[in-house]
Amino acid sequence: MNQINIGKFIAQCRKEKGITQEQLASMLNTTNKSVSKWENGNCLPDSSLYEPLCKILNISINELFAGERLVDDSNNNLMEMLKYKLYCLSDKNITFEQFSMALDRISEVTTILKSFPSKEEAVKFLMNETSTSYEECEKAYDFYIQLFTINES
Repeated sequence: MNQINIGKFIAQCRKEKGITQEQLASMLNTTNKSVSKWENGNCLPDSSLYEPLCKILNISINELFAGERLVDDSNNNLMEMLKYKLYCLSDKNITFEQFSMALDRISEVTTILKSFPSKEEAVKFLMNETSTSYEECEKAYDFYIQLFTINES
């Protein structure tokens, strides 16, 4: 267990979430000076903060103490690792959390649209849900389906 690596990892995860040291400190009912000490590797958080810190940073206790993201056999962690790798390849105009949420939304919408037996029914569903014109919903449908089918050929 290396305090410096753990501190760097806390800082990295915090920044990926778009959270300042002050905001993290507030969420954990501690001071920004404490967060700074953790991130500089001068000390570790109090053990009572491990669980809430990991929840905020969306990491496991094992990852916290390893000072890096770990891959295990669960599909969820594998998906998070893949998202993180994609995020690293991006221009990072948004936080990792925003990037991850956008990927999730794209996947959810595409899955919903693919569940309809026809394009017409899917477009009508979009119109009903968004109060948007037929033309706009048809373009949205085509866009999402194209995303879904890029790698099917």
